[in-house]
Amino acid sequence: MGSPLTVAVTGAAGYMGSRLIRTLCADDRVGRVLGFDLRAPAFRSDKFVFDTLDVRDRRLASRLTGIDVIVHLAFVMDPIEDALAMRDINVIGSQNVFTCAAESGVDKVIYTSSATVYGAHPDNEVPLTEESPLRANLDFSYAAHKLEVEYIAREFRSDNPEVCLTVFRPAIVFGAGVDNAWSRFIEAPILFAVKDHAPPFQFVHEDEVVAALAFAVFRDLDGVFNLTPRGWLANDEAAGLIGRSRVELSQRTAFSLMDRLWTRGYAGAPGGMLHYVMHPWVMSGAKLADAGFVCERSNADTFKEALAHLQPYVRIGRSRLRGSTLRRGAAAVAGVALAASALGAARRLGSPRGGVV
Repeated sequence: MGSPLTVAVTGAAGYMGSRLIRTLCADDRVGRVLGFDLRAPAFRSDKFVFDTLDVRDRRLASRLTGIDVIVHLAFVMDPIEDALAMRDINVIGSQNVFTCAAESGVDKVIYTSSATVYGAHPDNEVPLTEESPLRANLDFSYAAHKLEVEYIAREFRSDNPEVCLTVFRPAIVFGAGVDNAWSRFIEAPILFAVKDHAPPFQFVHEDEVVAALAFAVFRDLDGVFNLTPRGWLANDEAAGLIGRSRVELSQRTAFSLMDRLWTRGYAGAPGGMLHYVMHPWVMSGAKLADAGFVCERSNADTFKEALAHLQPYVRIGRSRLRGSTLRRGAAAVAGVALAASALGAARRLGSPRGGVV
């Protein structure tokens, strides 16, 4: 065995970052882990060194001297009202990470993109492969930013062919610890679907995302890899597992309702997210499997595990309450009334946003 690796992780306090750092510190092949974020993770280890640093800070280059591998995870995952700030962190921050890694002589860069970069379109291949065109739906900011960073990564690869660059494109990340736009969609007071659209879905377990990242730390996976279990979950099967009745809306009404709830702080994402519940964007994980990594948990198992933790709750805006409490409280009346009001307004007024990007 060679010398222990020194690994840097951006987004150290985040959903994936804190889990990955814990995994790396437990591995004898790692001598030191540097974590960068604006807040410190709760985890402590003799191997772990935390640095309070924004990913947009040019001082990152000096911090990466002597680093063998950097795993870039810092990203604003859920849409926020300040769209310019979100893009600055996600796109400009990522660009700075790649630039600083090149300047510091880092041997390997691992970046987690997203399956959303393929876009959700009626003419998508089923399944999508790493060679499929990237057509992210640009009115969903998360997908748009991930697409921009993919172009930055391509330029980095062209300019730095000596660096091993791994780009993962995970499916929807779910599990017991999930708290993202997708989980909030399920926890909403009114669960709705877009009429005449029923695409399949894929869910990759949070632990397997961490395992794939760790796998890439110790192996030279140069290229782009879809990160997903085999197959997918049919729409009606997912609906059956949720076990709640759904309101089916026209495309125009659904976009209008989602946007209205978003602007009032009662939805986790704007209407652009709806493309991804209208059209297929499922992937093949064969390339990563051929490289030696296979997701063992099925789509259904991962979805069921997440549901077990999501189903007791209802989310209204930033409040997450147990359904039993909510049904007895004024928040239920207010939240459902708001959703019903927005739904009624959407049906009356419609929206010009019915087209598919």
